[in-house]
Amino acid sequence: MGMQGWKKWLLIGMVCLPGLALAQDSSNLRIDGVSGDVRANLEAYLGTVTPDDLQNWRDTQSRLRKSAREAMEAVGYYQSKIRITQQDGIVQAVIEPGDPVIVRHLELHYAGEASNDIAFTALLETLPLSEGDIFHHGRYEAIKTLVQNMALERGYFGGEWKVHSVEVNTDTRSASITLEYDSGPRYRFGEVQFSSVTEGKPLPLRLAWLEKLAPFHADDAYEASKIIAFNKALLDSRYFNEVRVRAEPDLAVNERVPVNVTLAAEKPNQLDTGLGYATDVGARLSLAWRRPLLNDRGHSVESSTEVSRVRQSATLRYGIPWNHPLNDTLQFFSGFKREVLDTATTYSTTLGVERLIRKPDGWQRGYTLRYSNETSRQVGGVSTTNNLLLPGVNYNRTRSRGGADPVWGDRQYYQAELASRSLLSDAEFISLRAGWRVLRTLADKHSFLLRADVGAILTSDFDSVPLNMRFYAGGDQSVRGFDYQSLSPKDSTGQVIGASNLVTASAEYAWRFSKRWRLASFVDTGNAFDSLSQGLATGAGVGVRWISPVGPVRLDVAWNVSEPNPSPRIHFFMGPAL
Repeated sequence: MGMQGWKKWLLIGMVCLPGLALAQDSSNLRIDGVSGDVRANLEAYLGTVTPDDLQNWRDTQSRLRKSAREAMEAVGYYQSKIRITQQDGIVQAVIEPGDPVIVRHLELHYAGEASNDIAFTALLETLPLSEGDIFHHGRYEAIKTLVQNMALERGYFGGEWKVHSVEVNTDTRSASITLEYDSGPRYRFGEVQFSSVTEGKPLPLRLAWLEKLAPFHADDAYEASKIIAFNKALLDSRYFNEVRVRAEPDLAVNERVPVNVTLAAEKPNQLDTGLGYATDVGARLSLAWRRPLLNDRGHSVESSTEVSRVRQSATLRYGIPWNHPLNDTLQFFSGFKREVLDTATTYSTTLGVERLIRKPDGWQRGYTLRYSNETSRQVGGVSTTNNLLLPGVNYNRTRSRGGADPVWGDRQYYQAELASRSLLSDAEFISLRAGWRVLRTLADKHSFLLRADVGAILTSDFDSVPLNMRFYAGGDQSVRGFDYQSLSPKDSTGQVIGASNLVTASAEYAWRFSKRWRLASFVDTGNAFDSLSQGLATGAGVGVRWISPVGPVRLDVAWNVSEPNPSPRIHFFMGPAL
């Protein structure tokens, strides 16, 4: 159901059940003859009967009869028969509703600029009351409120009802509704004025970049949703710790609405620490520092460090707005990583630049150029060094609903990189990667997570491809039931050496048995291989999910069922599903 639909039914409830918020325990009141919404409306109107009411029964009976009639007429029953009695402190209302009043004619016209506004035209198709429906006062009032809200949302600040009438004929049990709304002219955006929270303090970001964050220009038709989007864009930039965006229709001149924006960037440094654990890498400590606004040109800097038994890394990124401070930026980066594999220890140093472009539909595109120096020290004592200059491109999009515990979502990523000896690299290859995640939930308790990853390295000299560019499978995020990066071709000594192709897939079902706990079952399959003849490895198992205050925690027991003698392996992981 869309936002407009929610508003519609909320308004209906507000109008039809005016006494609901005040209703108390009505166990001393019995209502017979009606059910559903009609009964609920009666209960809201009648409320409860106190001992004092019973002492003055004649007046109470008259009041209850009057309230019951009003409640029935509010939902379209004008000829109902109502009998109110009481015995031993229990009040009984017996209702014979009779035939309802039917809407035989409903006419809604617009005058003013709204008559040519497609949003108002579309509203005619979603009204909560139509010809042929039972006449419902709440839904009639909801029509008027929906039109008025639409007018305010779309900048018709001088709108008014010219006609709003209902004629009810109880003899023919029919209702005729006539509505005419004169919207007047549609207001437009005026100039945007920026200021700092601290009076007299200069703006934290240059005006040119601030104006680019606005999703509208002066003289564009007014839409309240764009004010909300503007506020969100300013917050999403992470430049500011305080944002206030206010449209001022009361100060409009010549139907131009001024917009005032107040900003503060008083927290220049942000520090995050993290502690986690995963079976693949063991205990993991992370530290991240970010200065989102280094100067008034919108530059930013951030660094992160991660330490675990298997992997130690440090990165530094420096961001510069390109064409837009949020949606088109340059990121200069450098990093160091040490990774301990079963067959070798690798040391990687990276320098590069990436242009990141974010689209309104959620897709993010990146163009990268990075230099990588890798030294691999194999278990046998042999060391190799590779230097690569890698131009590349990547696309990705992540969508989710449900906050930290999503009930719906998907993620896609696609990546390609090229190394060539004619471009200062020690190897010649094309690396392709893609991945998909899909999460869906049924009936609030049954969730399904599908995952797939594929990759290929196109080269005529695979031996020259560095170890950290090759493919491996197995582990918490790959094929459970197998050790981390254990699925791969092996050398003559039985050590994994990485593969030129990767295919993995997973299907998982989880049942929510309490607010923060789920039971799961899953099947994973895949391999890292040079030839399809190597076949796929398969793992299956069960697990438990805990939605902790710091994020999802997964504990699984998986069996390598594709092996002759399957054995269990425990997998523990902290992190999001998508």
